[in-house]
Amino acid sequence: MSANGSWRLWLGFVAFLTFARGVLLAGLIPPFNGPDEPAHFDYVQRLGEDLRLPIPKSVCGGYSAENRALTATLNDPIKFRPERPMPPLSAFVAPDPDQPSSRATTGCGPASTYPPLYYAPAAGAYRLARHAPYLQRLFAARLASVGWGVVTACLAFLLGVAWSGRVRDGALLGIIVPAQPMIAHLSAVVNNDAALIACATGAFAAVALLAREGGSRRAYLLLVAATVAGGLSKPLFAFILPVLGVAVALVLGPRRLGSWLRAAAALAPAAVSIVAWSIRARVAENLPSTPHPLSYGEIMAWTMTPDRLYVIWHKTFWMCWGWLDTWIHDDYYRALALSVLLAVVGFALAWRRLDAREHAVAWLAAGGTALVLVALHAMELIIVRKMGMGLIQGRYLLPLFPLQALGLVIGLRALSRRLGAWMDGAWAFAPLLLLIDAAAVARALVRYYA
Repeated sequence: MSANGSWRLWLGFVAFLTFARGVLLAGLIPPFNGPDEPAHFDYVQRLGEDLRLPIPKSVCGGYSAENRALTATLNDPIKFRPERPMPPLSAFVAPDPDQPSSRATTGCGPASTYPPLYYAPAAGAYRLARHAPYLQRLFAARLASVGWGVVTACLAFLLGVAWSGRVRDGALLGIIVPAQPMIAHLSAVVNNDAALIACATGAFAAVALLAREGGSRRAYLLLVAATVAGGLSKPLFAFILPVLGVAVALVLGPRRLGSWLRAAAALAPAAVSIVAWSIRARVAENLPSTPHPLSYGEIMAWTMTPDRLYVIWHKTFWMCWGWLDTWIHDDYYRALALSVLLAVVGFALAWRRLDAREHAVAWLAAGGTALVLVALHAMELIIVRKMGMGLIQGRYLLPLFPLQALGLVIGLRALSRRLGAWMDGAWAFAPLLLLIDAAAVARALVRYYA
């Protein structure tokens, strides 16, 4: 690495940029306006106050009195009502924090069946601020997500360096991955997706390191550690295990049976951890049931409409604040779609000039994305029939974003070279994401504070 420049300086820059943005967003995002943040913070409060895991029950009224008071004061009046301004923070009067009943919670709710890997450090941060007012305790827990965002940035840096051997590519991916607007948002609120994305980034970095170092032991151990941690952060990690398995086998030699066996052995601990935790938490048993299930045909007619697919797999993948009602300007979504299209065009025009590794990234990114989409929609059919409510959001695809980001870099760079452009198009994508991060902040400030 040192032969290609001061990697420590660039790594420090990437980490500082991510940390500064995360702290800024954690302070600006209104309380409980992250995805499912009330449920996730109730888990943190249960663990931080009682040092006990929540009661694994998906539907209950067990949130703390503080949680319920904040939600009723600041969130309920505006959620799904973008025309209404947010009440001032001064309107929130917390119950007496010295009364045990104000903080008491069973922790049950939508997040209660999740593993504790994300929540343990958040609960540690909560305990450090245990005697502070409620909003300060929430901010302390958010800082744990900021830490996961920094981990994501550092592992994305490793992914870029391991892929190309160049520090500048490490810096590029270290900027792009955590600056993806929805990832930046999730890394500043209380949500276990922050840990999930960090672990997925580490897993893809380990695969790139396996390729560079010829199947080294440290890369293999990083892969095992990252995938087990991913499984213990959120069971959704299971959806990318097949993609990782194919990637490892391709790196080790897809025509050898031993390569596939080594890939399976590396991912087996993660699969076991996911299954074991799901059994322990009785995830399937805790899902609520609807008394009037729809037919699969009716579910398909509702869930697969073009408008809904666009909102899920484009809008909520790239950026959605608050209660799914605060969007950035449509032109930003068009710019992001155009960037992806240009990367695809770059692959198409320069396909014969790309090497086998770049072909593999293209196929893995496209095939892996398609596989996860199909799996998520299949799961949604089952869940909607049982629960009578929609399930998936675009952020469920974010564990694949490190791989997709690498594909975008390759495609945009290939297009630039094919056109003889003086600038690397991949480096134009990074400031676009930073600009959209700023636009999302501005949009939210107008939405919530104007």
